[in-house]
Amino acid sequence: MTVTEACNNKTIAIVDDDKELAEVTAWDVEEAGYETLLLFEGHFQDVNELASRIMNNAQGAICDHRLMNSGLTNFYGAELVAALYDRKIPSLLITQYTDIDAPFSIRKWRRKIPVLLNRDQADASSIAKGIEDCTSELHGNIPSTRKSYRTIVRITDIDEESHERVVDAFVPGWNPHKAVRFPASLVPEHLRDKLKPNVRLFARVNIGAEKPDDLYFEKFELAPEPDEDDGLT
Repeated sequence: MTVTEACNNKTIAIVDDDKELAEVTAWDVEEAGYETLLLFEGHFQDVNELASRIMNNAQGAICDHRLMNSGLTNFYGAELVAALYDRKIPSLLITQYTDIDAPFSIRKWRRKIPVLLNRDQADASSIAKGIEDCTSELHGNIPSTRKSYRTIVRITDIDEESHERVVDAFVPGWNPHKAVRFPASLVPEHLRDKLKPNVRLFARVNIGAEKPDDLYFEKFELAPEPDEDDGLT
């Protein structure tokens, strides 16, 4: 069976506030064998409203991340993909701003974004594979790069981005030599006043991720202070 035959009668919603980019994506989606539903007009204030509309009219979605620039939504595409994940709708997040947005506005919802595509990597093949990978994860087949493990996160700095606090930290279990950034809002509220350099936390992190853009963080706990006599300092 060809990819086109496998995809027959399945509709992919394309959510993008740029009509031209939406149409370009549609060509690739149709080449992959899917029908398309383009959503680039109107205004959606509630992420659940748009997620429900997609669920009622399509079997998957491709969402641009920056949907607010032209007033299509009041929320990021990453939040929409996460809402669709909860509804078991396989969805891809696509953006040309990966390096800028991945550490903060995408990382907020990265746990529920199985596939993040740079726009210049998006073609019929990568889209078909992305939908397949998302579908597989939604059925419980989580790849090693997406499985989370309880690990140490060592804070090095607290900063601000888009008027929100962000945390710079090292995750030794992933890469002891490369710092990563994540929103402080991912940390439970009762721990946020403890966030400062050299504080160590436990968190569930997908330490098998190949790139920092793919990391997600959840279930933070405060780690005990290092014991100077344990031979590990």
